[in-house]
Amino acid sequence: MKAKSLAMKISCVMALSACMATASASIQNPGFESDWDSWNDTDPSAISGVAYSGGKSAKISGSGGKLEQLVYVSSNTNYRLSAYVHGAGTVGAKVNGSTFDSSADSSDWQQVSVEFNSGSASSITVFGTYNGGEGRFDSFALENLGSGSGSSGGSGSSSSGGGCTSGSNLTVSAASDDGTNDGHGPGNVLDGSLADESRWSSLGIKWITLDLGSVQTVEGVDIAWYKGDQRTSFFSIETSVDNSNWTTVLSAGQSSGTSTDLEGYDLSDSSARYVRLTGSGNSANNWNSILEMDVIGCSDGSGSGSSSSGSSGGSSGSGSSSGGFLDPNLPPSSNFDLADWYLSVPSDNDGSGTADSIKEVELNGGYENSSYFYTGTDGGMVFRCPVDGYKTSTNTSYTRTELREMLRRGDTSISTQGVNGNNWVFGSAPASARNAAGGVDGILRATLAVNHVTTTGDSGQVGRVIVGQIHANNDEPLRLYYRKLPGNSKGSVYIAHEPNGGSDTWYEMIGSRSSSASNPSDGISLDEIWSYEIKVVGNTLTVTISREGKADVIQVVDMGNSGYDVADQYQYFKAGVYNQNNTGSGSDYVEATFYSLENSHDGYAY
Repeated sequence: MKAKSLAMKISCVMALSACMATASASIQNPGFESDWDSWNDTDPSAISGVAYSGGKSAKISGSGGKLEQLVYVSSNTNYRLSAYVHGAGTVGAKVNGSTFDSSADSSDWQQVSVEFNSGSASSITVFGTYNGGEGRFDSFALENLGSGSGSSGGSGSSSSGGGCTSGSNLTVSAASDDGTNDGHGPGNVLDGSLADESRWSSLGIKWITLDLGSVQTVEGVDIAWYKGDQRTSFFSIETSVDNSNWTTVLSAGQSSGTSTDLEGYDLSDSSARYVRLTGSGNSANNWNSILEMDVIGCSDGSGSGSSSSGSSGGSSGSGSSSGGFLDPNLPPSSNFDLADWYLSVPSDNDGSGTADSIKEVELNGGYENSSYFYTGTDGGMVFRCPVDGYKTSTNTSYTRTELREMLRRGDTSISTQGVNGNNWVFGSAPASARNAAGGVDGILRATLAVNHVTTTGDSGQVGRVIVGQIHANNDEPLRLYYRKLPGNSKGSVYIAHEPNGGSDTWYEMIGSRSSSASNPSDGISLDEIWSYEIKVVGNTLTVTISREGKADVIQVVDMGNSGYDVADQYQYFKAGVYNQNNTGSGSDYVEATFYSLENSHDGYAY
């Protein structure tokens, strides 16, 4: 608890009636412009300069992190709590021992709301908590919807009259999506099987539509989620009479995270032929995966109402930006926060004789290059790098189109090199280094697909590309490689750890790094979407490779004797494509599309 929060709480206890009069149904310091005033926070938490409104927000960056505030309310009154979330986060209220909450996971600001009735309570606790990834919270609001009884959440059915049996399973004639599933198609949710392989899976903000064949009274849905006992899935549901005009009947829905059986969700009753679920990923990743779906309602066939106007069709792309989508019509910085990165591209427009560097402000201001760095047709951030091109220095052998982490965020008074506010250090480094650095320890998460690798050149170099790094003063604590040989249909993933001043140690995670490797049976194909996490805590490096439907592959490296936990060693993340072939045809190239990219450090304010 911060000192100012404690002072606020004490003053309210000493003058309870005054606090109730001024704070009833009102959240104090809702946008954190006065830092933690009126809020209690639990680390890892910080005040951030990335804001939806004003100049500040609250950041929760790890498990156990939360923020909360006691708010006085009127009893037996309906309320709507809302807040804006950037990244991953859960917003909610604790009311008379019950919790009402809603979650988000988006690369841009997204409003999250939840409704509830205060019952006999005269005060509630509003909160924001960690939801599987770093998140920022801003612009909390509590809206009084008027008096009345009732509660939010839960599942069940209601009687809609008309001579039919409420709560019946309705016949579903067909299921469809936008065609971007991973081969586990929409029809699998109707086959009556709860087997893992009998599922619908699609990455990003994606929809699945069920056709009832005729207009029915729709009251609810039952859903069995893939890995439903391991993670919480996030979704909304709309209904339509004509498959064009849609009405939202459940917003900010989420699964329990504790069951693989069918779970019931109550919907606002509507007359509809089509029921559309839009998924926005889960607490572990951006995949939407459903084993089975049933529609619950009243099947008298008499419904003939029309829906209010709304958007039609589905959403495309992976990851998210404004409104939760990656927009193919925007430059990369409009879909991704690139304020703490600069970009190297293999051109020399400034005549320096080395590769061009696009600094933080220019990069995050809409920079795009149709040859090397641009937004793809699915909204992803594309990195492309040919064999021929300018290098970043005379000591570098290979070309790259790659982001370099810059914690200074455009403040050129801070040098790019050194143990300073631009770089981070290991948590095992001396206290003087930890105090001087821009952050301590670090996590880099990315979701991507490698689209092309080189097919020409020496056998020892062909087909390999680095897609993520930790770089130190001169050496590289971590290089993450993808390699697909010309004769293979799938690629391998492996890492190299280079001790300070030492030689590389190699770790094969998926397949082999050999230049004559056979096709890896569990390998990753070109254009296949996968994720990596690079994590440093003290002297421990952990690299995790994740794919939907497969167990994570994890490699832990003990860096205790690697020489980076000293006062003068600093680190920074890199991401993109670092072409590891300088012998192929000049026009040969590597290319990857990133759908999410997130960096975080202890003590880093953004």
